[in-house]
Amino acid sequence: MAPARLLDNQKARGCAGVVGELLTGREGASNYQPGGESWSCAFAPDESRFAWSCGFRKVVILPWNSYKNCFQSSGLDQHHGHQLFCERVSLDAGFPVTALAFGTGTPESDLVPREYWTRFDHTKDLILATGHTNGRIRIWDPYTGKLLLELTDHMKPVTSLAFAPDGSLRLVSGSKDSTIKVWDLYDDGNMFKTLRLHPGCVRSVCWSPDARFLCSTGDKQKVILWDMEQYCLHRRLCGHYNTVLAACFSPDGAMLATASCDTRVIVWNTSTGEQLRVLCHVSPPPGVIYMSGENNSAVRGVCFSSNGCQIVTICADGLVRFWNLDQNSDEPESEGRSLAGDTMLCCCYSPAGGCVAVGHASGSVLFFQPPFLVPSLLHLSRMSVRRALGDVTNHPDILLPHSLKPYLQYKQW
Repeated sequence: MAPARLLDNQKARGCAGVVGELLTGREGASNYQPGGESWSCAFAPDESRFAWSCGFRKVVILPWNSYKNCFQSSGLDQHHGHQLFCERVSLDAGFPVTALAFGTGTPESDLVPREYWTRFDHTKDLILATGHTNGRIRIWDPYTGKLLLELTDHMKPVTSLAFAPDGSLRLVSGSKDSTIKVWDLYDDGNMFKTLRLHPGCVRSVCWSPDARFLCSTGDKQKVILWDMEQYCLHRRLCGHYNTVLAACFSPDGAMLATASCDTRVIVWNTSTGEQLRVLCHVSPPPGVIYMSGENNSAVRGVCFSSNGCQIVTICADGLVRFWNLDQNSDEPESEGRSLAGDTMLCCCYSPAGGCVAVGHASGSVLFFQPPFLVPSLLHLSRMSVRRALGDVTNHPDILLPHSLKPYLQYKQW
């Protein structure tokens, strides 16, 4: 078998440009200070705020609407820079931060996208949750930095946090103690359910857009879908050969992307559990026996764009890759690089899809501009149908042409 080699920039059609940065001045993977990593960063659902975990217990909350407008400017005048500096909130979280999540009492479907003649009052019910190495979860007011609640039930570090997108203020936390806990922030943070099926560390949790399902990933190749109405197992997804580090649902909930240490991202059909696409980060893909061991191309993060046609991934080889699912190609559409000598740890799309934030081991964050793409009207119609009716291909009361079903199931683009 030929030796595996990393996909290089020459195979991609473009280079993803950096449009903004938040730098700590610390070094990255080669000689960094433990505890200074940016394990998580998050956008508020309405894009009014951006939370940045910059290491050593510090979290910075920026007025994102102001900050993103600076991307295209050649420089900031002193007055504008002073205003932006004054609007930001810096808080000492008290313990090293391993996870971040924004929550709101307004359903996300009512926030992004918004009609031009409506305006969301972003001062209502927006909160920030931080997960910590000692298993605690803290809830903050993102406008004042005031500590509101402290949730204590995990026995080991919290690895991932996610609020339900339906405005119910249900918070889900995954931990190295192999449990997933569900908290009700409307009920003063009451922990009302513990989900136990992971044999090892829970690496990530994410909600489906309609809040009906939760995906959790972890050690032992685990990808589990939970029914969040009955709080029970819905489906196991089998196909990875190593630890699964991250997951993300498509905007209409029809697809689920999972990223693994086996160098691959698998895109699944959420309804059937069928594998739709496999995005390989090593060419040719390593054999199964090699996927189970250490490698320098573990995929650490994955996220869908708001249009549902693009996926961004970050990899241990130092590349951030943008994949265009509409092209049915096995190669990324464009690529960008991490900070020199640094390691990428997390990534997330802004809710409107204008940029991608990538956190590094040095605590710094780079903002990449994704490739420009105009989705087809047919694809937008498909997303609308899936959002409104779910998987109509198996609905007994809806008659569909046989040739249309593969398209609605994302088997065709």
